[in-house]
Amino acid sequence: MQDNKKQNDTLDESELFRLGGKTSNFVITPAQIRYHHIQVEDLDRPVAAIAYNGFTYSLFRTSSDWNEVEKLTSRLSAAYVITVISKGWAIWVFEY
Repeated sequence: MQDNKKQNDTLDESELFRLGGKTSNFVITPAQIRYHHIQVEDLDRPVAAIAYNGFTYSLFRTSSDWNEVEKLTSRLSAAYVITVISKGWAIWVFEY
């Protein structure tokens, strides 16, 4: 029997950890991070951020479409991480 998944379905956890190719392209789970806010130089208001593995990443974009996530991250020059959120994925870019 074949496992037919719709393209809009979210990936299960075992599939998420197989994604990637370069070290800055990976998906982490919420248990591995700490959420907070940081002040970014060019912005008036604090932005959402995560602390992961001793580094801080600010929220860049969220999306419910994995193809869009791949397209966006392929154009980023900064290191980034991707987290799973209730409505899809969040892309976080390296700050410090």
